[in-house]
Amino acid sequence: MRLNLLSDVTGQALAVSLQGTAARQAAIADNIANVDTPGFIRGDVDFETALARALDTARRAPSTATPRLSVATRKSKDYSAPARADGNNVDIDREMAALSRNALSYRAASELLSTRIRMLRAAIGQGRI
Repeated sequence: MRLNLLSDVTGQALAVSLQGTAARQAAIADNIANVDTPGFIRGDVDFETALARALDTARRAPSTATPRLSVATRKSKDYSAPARADGNNVDIDREMAALSRNALSYRAASELLSTRIRMLRAAIGQGRI
């Protein structure tokens, strides 16, 4: 049996967070690129709700098995924002704020994963890095 030290629930959650924020980054970039396209409806990626459900399910799983987190990171249309006269509902200020929030989320997840890897390396090397 091959042991993957990052395949536990925490490692999987961090990996899913990185994938989700990368997918959201692409959606935001698409929104910004189409800010002047008539009829364009902004898109978004909501993976946090699915990740929270998957983590709740994993938490309830027996401790003998590490469940595999499966979270979809699909882009969906966001009709909740008001549309302009040309049918486009992209607000550039909202997109830039979302871009900043998303970048912070990605950085936090990547730094947590890097810290986790450093801790594992230190433990394997008995404190020597």
